[in-house]
This record gives sequence, structure tokens and C-alpha cells, in this order.
Amino acid sequence: MISVTPLTAIERALNGSMAEQNAIAQNIANVDTPNYKAQKVTFDRVLQNELKANRTNASHISFSSSEDSGYRTVTDNYGTVQNNGNNVDLDHEMSDLAQNQLLYQTLSQAASDQFKKFNIVLGGA
Repeated sequence: MISVTPLTAIERALNGSMAEQNAIAQNIANVDTPNYKAQKVTFDRVLQNELKANRTNASHISFSSSEDSGYRTVTDNYGTVQNNGNNVDLDHEMSDLAQNQLLYQTLSQAASDQFKKFNIVLGGA
């Protein structure tokens, strides 16, 4: 049994994408701040939990209804540290920004498609 609707999964993904957008914006804003360490958003722990959730068959992937937001923001201690102790790589941040914008647009379209389906089922035009 699937306990998370597609719209709920899309909502979680949109929230994660927004958190990533905020982390990237903060990194870009602090590119010249001495000793600033870049922030990043991770999703891995939640993905593992989702894969382990109630499965009727070991080869099936199912979804749980956990209240976990699906992401967390952590300090990125890797990368080249500049002379001022800052580790923000502007080129990397701009690349992540473009990728995240595409993800957000795709998720927004998926949410819109779900609402269109609801409208059809409820007898709308």
C-alpha cells in the first residue's frame, strides 16, 4: 500500500529544492566572507528510509508517510579553501543553481499536472 500520494511526494521535493535554493543563495552571498563554509542540502538519509518502508516484495520500492522533511542542510567542509578560509566555489554554486532551477520547474509542472488530474476526476473542464 502506498501511503504517500504523488502530490505529497512532489510537495516534499519542492520544499527540498527551495531549501537547496536558499543554501546556494547564501553561499553566493558569502563568497568573499572570511572563514565562511559553504552549506549544502542532503537527501540521502531520507531516500534510504523511503526504500526500506513497507514493501510487499523485496524488489518493490514503496513510500512511507514519515514526517521527515526529506532533507537537511549541512556544512560542506570539502573543496578548496581560499586564503581567507572561505571554501565557496562560485562556478560550482552557479552550476548547482541552474540545475536546481530546472528541478524546481519540473516539479512545479508535475504538481500542476496532478491538479489537472484532480480537476478531471472531480468533473471540471
